[in-house]
Amino acid sequence: MSRALKANIYCKYFFLKRGISYNQPKLCANATWNQTAITFANSTVVGTSPFGMYVDRNNSVYVADQANGRIQVWLNGSTTLTGTISGNLSAPNSVFVTDNSDVYVDNGHTNYRVDKWGWNSTSSVPAMYTCGRCYSLFVDVNNMLYCVMGAYHQVVSKSLDTHLNVWSIVAGTGSAGSTSVTLNTPWGICVDTNLNLYVADTNNNRIQKFASGQLNGTTIATGTIVLSGPTSVIFDADGYMFIADCSNQRLIGSGPNGFRCIAACSGYGSSSSQLYYPVTLSFDSYGNIFVVDQSNNRVQKFLLLPNSCNGTTTVTTMATVTSINTTQSASLVTNSTTASSSKLLWYNVPEFTAYTSWSANGITFANTTTIGVLSYGIFIDTNNTIYVSEWGASRVQVWHDSSSVPIRNLTSGLSNPYSLFVAMNGDIYVDNGGSNTRVDKWPLNSSTSISAMYVKNSCWGLFIDINNNLYCSMNALNQVIMKSLNNNSAMWIVAAGAGCSIPNTNALNGPRGIYVDTELNLYVADCGNNRIQLFLSTQLIGKTVAGTGATGTIALNRPTGIILDANDYLYITDCNSHRIVGSGPNGFRCLVGCSGTYGASSNQLYYPTSLSFDSYGNMYVVDQANTRTQKFLITSTIYNVTVNQPNLCPSTTWYTNAITFANNSTAGTNVFGVFVSINNTVYVANQQTNQVVIWFEGSINPDKILSGSLSTPYDLFVTPLGDIYVDNGIIPNMCTGIFVDISNTLYCSAYISHQVVKKWLNDNVLTSTIVAGTGTPGLTATMLDTPLGIFVDAQVNLYVADRNNDRIQMFPIGQLTGITLAGAGAPGTITLNQPNGITLDGNGYLFIADCQNNRIIGSGPYGFRCLFGCTSVAGSAPSQLNTPGTLRFDSYGNLFVADRFNHRVLKFILASKSCSLSYNQPTFCSNATWSVNAITFASSSTIDALPYGIFINGINTVYVPNRVSNTIISWPQGSSTSTSNSYSNLSNPYSLFMSMTGDIYIDNGYSYGRVDKYTFNTSNRVTVMNVNGSCYGLFIDISNNLYCSLKNLHQVVKLLLNNGTTIPTIAAGTQTDKTFKKTAKNA
Repeated sequence: MSRALKANIYCKYFFLKRGISYNQPKLCANATWNQTAITFANSTVVGTSPFGMYVDRNNSVYVADQANGRIQVWLNGSTTLTGTISGNLSAPNSVFVTDNSDVYVDNGHTNYRVDKWGWNSTSSVPAMYTCGRCYSLFVDVNNMLYCVMGAYHQVVSKSLDTHLNVWSIVAGTGSAGSTSVTLNTPWGICVDTNLNLYVADTNNNRIQKFASGQLNGTTIATGTIVLSGPTSVIFDADGYMFIADCSNQRLIGSGPNGFRCIAACSGYGSSSSQLYYPVTLSFDSYGNIFVVDQSNNRVQKFLLLPNSCNGTTTVTTMATVTSINTTQSASLVTNSTTASSSKLLWYNVPEFTAYTSWSANGITFANTTTIGVLSYGIFIDTNNTIYVSEWGASRVQVWHDSSSVPIRNLTSGLSNPYSLFVAMNGDIYVDNGGSNTRVDKWPLNSSTSISAMYVKNSCWGLFIDINNNLYCSMNALNQVIMKSLNNNSAMWIVAAGAGCSIPNTNALNGPRGIYVDTELNLYVADCGNNRIQLFLSTQLIGKTVAGTGATGTIALNRPTGIILDANDYLYITDCNSHRIVGSGPNGFRCLVGCSGTYGASSNQLYYPTSLSFDSYGNMYVVDQANTRTQKFLITSTIYNVTVNQPNLCPSTTWYTNAITFANNSTAGTNVFGVFVSINNTVYVANQQTNQVVIWFEGSINPDKILSGSLSTPYDLFVTPLGDIYVDNGIIPNMCTGIFVDISNTLYCSAYISHQVVKKWLNDNVLTSTIVAGTGTPGLTATMLDTPLGIFVDAQVNLYVADRNNDRIQMFPIGQLTGITLAGAGAPGTITLNQPNGITLDGNGYLFIADCQNNRIIGSGPYGFRCLFGCTSVAGSAPSQLNTPGTLRFDSYGNLFVADRFNHRVLKFILASKSCSLSYNQPTFCSNATWSVNAITFASSSTIDALPYGIFINGINTVYVPNRVSNTIISWPQGSSTSTSNSYSNLSNPYSLFMSMTGDIYIDNGYSYGRVDKYTFNTSNRVTVMNVNGSCYGLFIDISNNLYCSLKNLHQVVKLLLNNGTTIPTIAAGTQTDKTFKKTAKNA
């Protein structure tokens, strides 16, 4: 072996950033080793089939015991095991120790990473993410970590000096091969101080050298020595090579006289002079050779013979040196400064509202005559110039937005381009990777192209970020790669994807469309994994933001395109679902192609591949299988709700005597449907006359009557734009509930078929989609039984009055399994009897027409309560109802109810909307009077003898302390039936008070010297104030001060709640000799 072929391993004092941590002894030309090895460690210590090993300059030995998931350590030349490194390791293959004693361990078998144990650390941190096992690890003098991914036939590296969690491929293509650029199951590696990489290319039976920054390898000639499955390569101080010739069961070394066998030269076996699949070798500082003898389940040590050189062997220890030249060979500079979102962009990022919609019927912008077959990519700049890449025709065509005739045609040298992207200066970048392994650039107004990036396969997505980095999504290699356009380097780095298709967070499976925001975060349409992955700037660990693995988003089927709007909401080409979906503050929704089936009509798509916005917000979609590009015009809606949802407070009340808004002369008999629009126009479906009767706000008499072939209309709905939707009969199915949500989707409660169905109103399709119910009556979570009223909130969750199941069901968006919110035994709710109408207030609380109980129910932070008709007895008085149907709020919070069998529409006027008081302060006129004859509300049979305190909260629930039974008696509004509420260790309570949050404060001073607080709807007791006697009165002011009236001390004391003390101060009355520092008696 000539000196020209030696590896330049010895120190270059002016170029190294750091020293080397491994041994490279200075050996003489005829160095020999004792052929009888010493067994350094056997299977008891290193397990079966040990793999990797490392010996540092202090002669500390580290062995990867893959069978037991650990690293065994012998420190500082010890022959006795010193320690063990373990912790979530899975069959570690390799280990490397740096000069600062950081230990890097392969953990790729199931955890897909390399772990680092810092010096003296008891735990590890991830150092690098991989596709699988690292057959070998190495850290070079520039602090680059290398991993040999043998199963993927490549070597990758990443810098340990930056937080960039990306790696570069430094050898191999990812496919097995025997060419100069390919590897076949590579194993051991070594990197010299000139950053040349040496690879034991095991299944090609060779050692390959890759010069720094080069992907073309050269084969090291071994003379008469023929290698078979080499697995490890190291060097001495003179750059001579030593190899574990694994399948030949021997060790090979080189010197000035060429290559020769230096140990185990007689064939495989288990004797001390034999090896059986040696996989790793390493020198100690004395020149002894350690070998992992894998199939003999041991580590062998071959001693250097001291007299083999006829003199003293010189051992060179490499020193740590400081670098003057910090330029890393073939480096890629990436600007890591966070970019401002206000930076000028040359592509369109429109801002939309939460309710923006697009026309369901697309306009064909270009058809097969213009673009041929199998177009794929599209780009639109801020001047609305449109670019389309035509895979089938191997060209790119360009249009102005006002023209249907292309103004430019790029074809030269292109072969089946998938994607394209246009830079700020007008240069056009086009995928040309399939046959020509590159990305081409057409400079502005040029008719010829130049190569911009060399790639290994087609780029199914291209993007240029604000720092002028070019990204390519290589579908076939499961990676997104990136290179800077600011320098002339041909090298690129991996920006996302481990190069393998395992569906974990750092891997991709057939990535296609990509998008990089102004914060340099990368979004990837991970097609084969049916998801959208977000890789935060410089991170290789992805987060699923849509599709499989992202609960609460949307199901995707092979997404291929991804773009963002100005608010960073996603717009996705859901290719195999033949639709475009988008996100917003209310979650995900379908935007176009929402019929559920593919086709060629204007409202359908057939395998759409990519999309782009023009500056107006119109959406362009490459509709591949229909061989066309479609344009969907933007339409606007400014409403965030479609019905009145007033913001009501916990203590809101209404007058219980209603006003008859409409009687049978205008509303007809058996009135069912009533609707109040957002401008307070009232609509009633008159089943008797088959008309819709309309009252404008403030009118007493009808202002308008609509007729037109109606047949017994049940319900109706009016959109904010004034469109009226009316049920029209029972054939084939009547809609007993109608609703239009914020995305302009119409819902019908199909009473007879026990389902709720919907259809989007922006297309001409009349068929509907089932969103709740199976079509068969039933009680399970997926079934309904004669549903009536429905409501859809701003998050597009569906609420259904499931009549014959006596419950209210909520179906989250996209779910067919309902959640019971009220009735049917749902804990903490209320008993219902065939509920009918349902609506929500602005806080999302339910209001229900409890039909067969002849009452209206409301919910709030205190739970459910009866509002009107609370005797449950049908009647025609102003305070009574008879089988109420639908109910609706006006914008003021007044409630309209269809009182079906009283043949009228009632209006319940809002009485109190106080949000600051938990008690009632009605407004009286100056001459208000009360009946002098009282009604006995509660007698001693209920409240026992000598009652004292009483409290009525904002929703008219009455509370009275029973001093005999030491309980609190309560009555909900309108009820004569009481409930006895027991509280622990209560003694002779005089008073109580309820806060705005529903917490009850009870006097407990008689025996225990305290005031207790019971948290709303729980039995959890907390002492909030210590007192010297009974509190004959309790009160909480608006500043959250609790007051206690101590009758026997002639004082009122107070305490600011939640201030860390229970000792009150005097608020009124004379100071007595008594102290307020009395400790509460033990309960």
